[in-house]
Amino acid sequence: MNTTVRSRKMKKARNTNITMITMATTTTMIMNTSTDMKISLIRAAMGSLLLGGFLHFSFAQIAGQDSTQDFVQDLGSSVVQAESPSHAILEGLREDDDLKGDKLEHAISTTIAETIKNEPDVAIRSMGPAAARPVIKGLSGSHVELTEDGAFCGDMSATSPDHAVASEVLTAHRLRVLRGPHILAHSFSAAGGVIQVERKDIPFDDSSSDRAPFHGYVAGYSESAQPGYATAVGANASVAGVSLKGELSGRRMGDMETPDGALKNTNIQNGSGAVGAAYALGRFRIGASYRWFNSDYGIPGGFIGGHPNGVDIELWKRDLTLRGFYLPANDVRDTLDVTLRVNRYHHKEFEGKKEAVGAEFAVNQENLRLEKLLASLGPLFGIRLGAELERRWIEMGGYVFTPPTRSYAGSAFAVASMSGWRGLEITVATRLGGAIFRPHESVVADKEAIEDRHFALWAFDAEFSQRVGVGKFLTLDLFRTTRAPTIEELYNQGPHLAAYTYERGNHKLDAESGYGSELEYRSYGDLFTWRATAHATYFLNYLAPRATGDTNWSQLLPIYQVSGDEAFLFGGSASVETAAERGIHATASASYVRGMYRNANSSNRSESKNKWSDMPQIPPLKFHGELAYLWEHVRTGAHTDIALAQHKVDKYEERTPGYITFGLSTEIRWELALAHYSLVFRADNLFDADIRNHLSRLKSVMPEKGRNFSALAKIEW
Repeated sequence: MNTTVRSRKMKKARNTNITMITMATTTTMIMNTSTDMKISLIRAAMGSLLLGGFLHFSFAQIAGQDSTQDFVQDLGSSVVQAESPSHAILEGLREDDDLKGDKLEHAISTTIAETIKNEPDVAIRSMGPAAARPVIKGLSGSHVELTEDGAFCGDMSATSPDHAVASEVLTAHRLRVLRGPHILAHSFSAAGGVIQVERKDIPFDDSSSDRAPFHGYVAGYSESAQPGYATAVGANASVAGVSLKGELSGRRMGDMETPDGALKNTNIQNGSGAVGAAYALGRFRIGASYRWFNSDYGIPGGFIGGHPNGVDIELWKRDLTLRGFYLPANDVRDTLDVTLRVNRYHHKEFEGKKEAVGAEFAVNQENLRLEKLLASLGPLFGIRLGAELERRWIEMGGYVFTPPTRSYAGSAFAVASMSGWRGLEITVATRLGGAIFRPHESVVADKEAIEDRHFALWAFDAEFSQRVGVGKFLTLDLFRTTRAPTIEELYNQGPHLAAYTYERGNHKLDAESGYGSELEYRSYGDLFTWRATAHATYFLNYLAPRATGDTNWSQLLPIYQVSGDEAFLFGGSASVETAAERGIHATASASYVRGMYRNANSSNRSESKNKWSDMPQIPPLKFHGELAYLWEHVRTGAHTDIALAQHKVDKYEERTPGYITFGLSTEIRWELALAHYSLVFRADNLFDADIRNHLSRLKSVMPEKGRNFSALAKIEW
C-alpha cells in the first residue's frame, strides 16, 4: 500500500480513489452584535489586528525568502510524508476531523470544553463557565486526559468540577479528540480518550522551506453572554539558524448572563504567555519552551450547599519543556524523541471576597517521555515505541483533609499497524506500567488512611479496519482499559466547599479495569460523507464519586463516596455532511450514551445480583445541525442544538428537561498581501432558551448562557 497522509484537508486518498472534504462548519449572516458588548474591548481587538498588519507589511519582503529543509516531519502531530506505508489510513481520516484552521475559528468559545462540545461523543462537565471540562462517551475526570504539544497539561481540572482547565483556547493551533489505539500512547484509559491541544511552543517546523522567516498572528474575541474580551498575539522568527517563538494572551469576562438574569461570581480573568526556541545541530534537533498561565475566576454561591458569597479561585501554572530528537541518516522518518516537562501548579480557593483561604493546592510534577518512531519494520508500519516516567508531589492546605502525597508512575507503550488482505488494516497498541502512592502523616488527615499503595496496570487495544468498498470503511476496535485511583479518590476525607460536597475517598480501592469495543462505519462519497459508531464498555471496577444520600450536617454538604462498582456504558454517535466546496452545505451529528451500575444501590447484594441502576452524570441524547451557503470568501447559515430530557438518573440525582436552541453565523475570509484575514460572527441561543446542562453542578440554580452574540477577528501572516 502506497499512502501519503497529510494533516491538512485530504481531498483524495490515493489507494482508495475517494474524494474527501474536511468537515466545513456552516455559517449565516449576522449584521448586528449585542449592544452589551463593550466598545472599548472591541477597539482593543481591532487595534491588535492593525498592529499585526503593520508587523506583517514590515516584514513582507522577508516573507518571500526560502529556507532549506533536510527532513519532513510535523512534530505537533503524528503526520509523516513517505513513499512507503508509514501511517494507517483510518488514522489519517480521523486527523481530518480535527478542529484546526477555519473549523477551529468557527467553533471558538470561552474554553476548550465549549469549543469542542459539538464533536461526536463529547459533552461538558461544568460548575460555571470557567470550570468547564470535556466529557467523552459519558466518562470524565481522569478518564479524559488533556495534553499540550503531546505532554500532560499539568493542572487539577480532573480532580474536581470546580477546578478549571489551565489552558487558553484562543492560542491553540489545533484541537483533537484522540480515538482508537493511539490513546494508549498517552493514557491507560482506552475507554475514555485524550484531548490534544497543539500549540507548537517549540518551533521545530520553522526550518521548513514553506515557512517565512517571520510569521505570526493576532486574534481578538468578544461575546455578550459573558461580557468581555480575549486577545492573543504570537510571532515566530528565524535568526542565525535559531527558530524563536513568543506569545501573549489575555482574557477578561464578566458574570454569565442567563435567561433568568446574571449568575453572580462567574467572572474570568486569565493571562498566559510562552517563549520557545529550536536549533538544528547536524542530525539533532533541540529545543526548549516556557509557558505560564494565571487565572482568577469565580464559583457562584448563595444557595443551599454553596458558600453564601461564592468562592473565588486563583491559580497559576508554569511549564518548562526541554525537547530533542535525532534523525538517522538512512531514514529521517525513524526519529528518536525525548521530552522533559517540569510543571509547577498552585491553586487557592477564597471564601467570601478573598477574606479567608478555604482550600489550597500545590503540585510539583516532572515527566520524562521517550518515543521512537519507525516508518516500517517488516510487515509493520507506523510504529511508535515509548516510555514515560513521572514524579508528583502534591500538598494541600486550608480546609482540606487530604494528606500530602508523593506519587510515582512509569509506563511503556507500543503502537504498530500492518496491512492484511483485500484492504484490511490492523493497528495494535499496548501500554504497561505501574503507579506508587506514598501519603505523609498530617494533623488534618485520617490516620487510618495513611497507607502506601501500589498498582500494576496494563491496557490493550486492537483495531481492525476493512475497506468494504470505494471510500467505505468498517472498523472494529477491541480494548482493555484501566486506571489507577487518583490521590483524591484514595485519601480525601472532608468538605470541599467550592464543589458543594463532602468527599470521602477509599484507600482500599483497587485499580479500575474494564473491557470494551467500538464499531465504526465511514463512507466518503461524491455527495455525502458520513460516519456512525456504536460503543460499549463493561467495567469490572469503575471508580467515581457518588452521592450517598447522607448529609454532613456541620457543613450542610451532601456526602459523596468513591467506590468501585461493576458498570456498563454503551451508546453511539453519527454524523453526516454534504461534500460541497461551494453552494449549499449541511452537516448534522448526534450522540447518545447510557450508563448503569450493577447492584449499585442495594444493601443486600445477594438479593439483587442481577439488578442494574442508572449511573449519575450521564449526558442525554443531543443533536447538532447546521445549514449554510458557501461563497468564495463568505459562509453564512443557521444552526440548531437539541438535547432530550434526562430521566435516567442515579438515586439521588436530579432530572433535567430537554431544550432546543437556534443560532446564526457568518464567516468572512480573504487574502491580502500574503496575510490571511478572518472575521467570524455568531449568534447562539437566539430565543433565549432555558438550558439545563445535566453535567453541571449548577443546573438546579440557574440555566446556562442565554442569548449570545460573539465575534472573532484574526490575522495570520
